[in-house]
Amino acid sequence: MPSAPPENEEYDPLFVNARREARWILVAFLACLVWTVGYSALFGYEIDASQLTLVLGMPSWVFWGVFIPWMSATVFSVWFGLVYMKEDSVESKAVQEGGE
Repeated sequence: MPSAPPENEEYDPLFVNARREARWILVAFLACLVWTVGYSALFGYEIDASQLTLVLGMPSWVFWGVFIPWMSATVFSVWFGLVYMKEDSVESKAVQEGGE
């Protein structure tokens, strides 16, 4: 866990936003990873060819275990980039305050 900033200082807003956005991205990545690996492991191995069903021309375990999480991740990424992410100035505090 990161330590708190000194009493007189606050974290740079650029850092705070980047950390918040990184957490969301990590959560989304882990959710898709767990779903893809878990679902594919449960329903994609040791399946009899007679039991295999197709969805949009793909085996059902590929559709539900790979295609759907990847499409969900794509939709999340587009929403995240267009709506949630904030545009920050990359100038440092020292430059803004007239310092070094």
